[in-house]
Amino acid sequence: MEQQQQDLSILNTAGMDDISKGYLMETVRWTKFMAILGFIVTGFMVIVALIFMTVGGIAGSMSSTPFSGLGVLGGIGIGLLYLAFAFLYFYPIFCLYKFTVCMKSGLFTENQLQITEAFRYQRNMYRFMGILAIITISIYILMFLFLGLVSGLGGR
Repeated sequence: MEQQQQDLSILNTAGMDDISKGYLMETVRWTKFMAILGFIVTGFMVIVALIFMTVGGIAGSMSSTPFSGLGVLGGIGIGLLYLAFAFLYFYPIFCLYKFTVCMKSGLFTENQLQITEAFRYQRNMYRFMGILAIITISIYILMFLFLGLVSGLGGR
């Protein structure tokens, strides 16, 4: 009975040999670095957004500042845009971090459920990035079509 459980634990590590586990552990170290760096960048984006929202809102009402052409809502709008980008950037970074934590735990304890959970977070990250890329490309296509239509009508 005990031998059968040991055989099942060997099967549960997805048939990975030591070389594959080594590659995954090296990947985990880099993904942890990239996730921490991503959290720091997200924090800076939020700080910049708050600066734009406060300074831009104040400076937008003055006539001799770079924000004066944008009006009071210009700095706030730019700040809200930065904040939106920070929130969009946070989710894939969070998934990358969870991949790191689950994969490291799963490899050390040889827990197949943790490894599966790690790959689920990795899938979610790539799915989010793919959908975001499709949306971005669609916006660019619509923008080019609109600009082409406007420039075509403006020439007549």
